[in-house]
Amino acid sequence: MEEPIKAERATVEFFDGLTVDGYRMPDGEFRIGLAGASRILGYSDRWLRDAVTGETPRTAKALEGIGFSENIEKVLGQSNQGNQFEDTTINLDDFNCCIIYGVQAKRKAAIALQKSFTKLALNDFFRDAFGEPPLSIEQKRDLFYKTYAASISPEDWRTMDKQEILRLALPGDEPHLRRGKWNSWSDDI
Repeated sequence: MEEPIKAERATVEFFDGLTVDGYRMPDGEFRIGLAGASRILGYSDRWLRDAVTGETPRTAKALEGIGFSENIEKVLGQSNQGNQFEDTTINLDDFNCCIIYGVQAKRKAAIALQKSFTKLALNDFFRDAFGEPPLSIEQKRDLFYKTYAASISPEDWRTMDKQEILRLALPGDEPHLRRGKWNSWSDDI
């Protein structure tokens, strides 16, 4: 078995709450881990690993039909705590094939990702055509979040709203306002 390649690891943040570990290889190529790619598409951690190891041959065949290259690389990364760990990765072209597969399988997370990425790309090209400056990364994350959230089910949207509301009630707020309780009826307010 080949030795893992030492890669630089970073958290790729699409918006607060939607992140994945990303890797930069010594040659500058960007990659994503199999488990992270699976999760962000709405599958279990093992979904993509099972496909590339042949445990789910129909999924592997379908991915291959979309152009998935199975260009798998083991990397040696460093955790936030400074510990080294191994991960198995794919390149971004193969991750794009996984997004297409997820969209074809009607996975809500994959559809939301695809719509968000497409909106960002279209927006960039149109802004450029009209001589407007590109959006900042913060503006892009906001646009990505709004598009992603609008693409998922109303139940998921309500969950995300609740999580945002809970983040608004910061430690140190008055006790009756903590953990989002400012919007609930109580006799002790």
